[in-house]
Amino acid sequence: MRTLAAFTLALLSFSASAQLLSFDEWYARADQDPYLKPRFGDYGPEVVNNTVDEGIFTVIMNNRNRQRALSDSLCKLGFERLKKNDHVSAMKRFNEAWLAMPINPEAHRAFGAFFRSMKRPLEAHENYQMGIAVDSTYAPLLKEEADVYMEQRYHMQQEGRDKKAEEFTLLALDLYKRAYRRMGKDPDVTYRLFECYTLTLNCPKAWEFHDKVVAMGEKSVEDVYLNKLKAHCVR
Repeated sequence: MRTLAAFTLALLSFSASAQLLSFDEWYARADQDPYLKPRFGDYGPEVVNNTVDEGIFTVIMNNRNRQRALSDSLCKLGFERLKKNDHVSAMKRFNEAWLAMPINPEAHRAFGAFFRSMKRPLEAHENYQMGIAVDSTYAPLLKEEADVYMEQRYHMQQEGRDKKAEEFTLLALDLYKRAYRRMGKDPDVTYRLFECYTLTLNCPKAWEFHDKVVAMGEKSVEDVYLNKLKAHCVR
């Protein structure tokens, strides 16, 4: 326990200038550094073991009975770096989290979030879906995968590609429904289901989730959806 705590503190105290990368910059650097590719570029154990920092590798090996806790801690550190626009440090922590526990869905969520921050939906989907293949019930992963589809839906709508926008909405809806089974009290998932049901004109469900959103009182119903609901779904 002390080893893990000391390790976490050491990483938190590490200071360096944040390294914000564009996708093209990341791609060029990752081509030379497996540490910057998700899952270390899917190379074999020999390459990974020779790439990862010796101190970190030792801590991971010494905490094999606490894989999930260590992996989650590393993901948390990576997300903190990602919020500070430090793509380099974030991916390093995410890779270490994956190395600590390759079947941790949170590590795959982290990889997806990395590319989502770069506005790369295809790469984000690829990593989110790898995580869903590992654990199809992990609600945060399902929710964020759905969020990316909703972002794509918005862009398709802006381009006048209504059929494609509808396709993305239905994909998102399915994922939000699955996430809702696990985190039904989450206000954001509840609101997203209200959005999707309103957009697809499933009137009974749209009103049901409208009422749930109002009852929660944590998010305001946007006029664009409320007006659509009232226009097409008379109570």
